[in-house]
Amino acid sequence: MEAGYVIFGVVLVFGIQLFFCWKAKRAAVKCVPLYLLALGFLYGAGTYVGLFGTYSFGAISGNELAGLIVLVFFAILSLGAALAWLVYWIVGLEKRRKA
Repeated sequence: MEAGYVIFGVVLVFGIQLFFCWKAKRAAVKCVPLYLLALGFLYGAGTYVGLFGTYSFGAISGNELAGLIVLVFFAILSLGAALAWLVYWIVGLEKRRKA
């Protein structure tokens, strides 16, 4: 996986999460990207434990390897969502301090 794709993914998740934070009125709607990331984590965990079938690459368990790759990918994407919530929180603090 090239670094450019990972950076693009983080920036994309950051932008989507920040859009939801500023435009949505209800907290449940603001968390929609987080719900999708949680589904990705569940998929990675299910793949890791062999919930969707088992396969092997000889000495390495294929489902564990694929599950770890998916889990790492979604962990990196979660950085974008965390940064968006941090920016949203800091901007909110500044608005409250000025008011």
